[in-house]
Amino acid sequence: MADFTAFNAYMVSRDNLKRFEADGIKLGYDFYAKYPTYRGAYLCNIMELEFQVDDQVIPNDQIRFGVNGKWFLLSEIPEANKEYWFTGEKATIRVLDDGALEPGEHKVYMRMLHKIPYTGYFGNYLNITSTCTQMLSID
Repeated sequence: MADFTAFNAYMVSRDNLKRFEADGIKLGYDFYAKYPTYRGAYLCNIMELEFQVDDQVIPNDQIRFGVNGKWFLLSEIPEANKEYWFTGEKATIRVLDDGALEPGEHKVYMRMLHKIPYTGYFGNYLNITSTCTQMLSID
């Protein structure tokens, strides 16, 4: 069987956190993620997503998921059966937080429960939990 955990270490991109602002008002911050296998997949293969910053779980209603120039609520992802997340393509994880983060380094954790679509023989898919933690900075 293939090692489906080999790409977990790359799931949270090492790019720095980026502030999200409008008209000089801090609205939150972004970081980037990659799909953690050697193949991409339709978003509907993602069954659960969890994000933490500095060991604090980010509520789902504060997260927007951007890929291919489109934005999704986390609740919309299981139904996104026409949107493909290509291998190596960075998705933007936008955290809506008007308090925003203090400048410096922050611990970013991501957990994804996803099915491997090409293992679905007779409707039984291989489900994988991928996790990744990175230390990322913001100015």
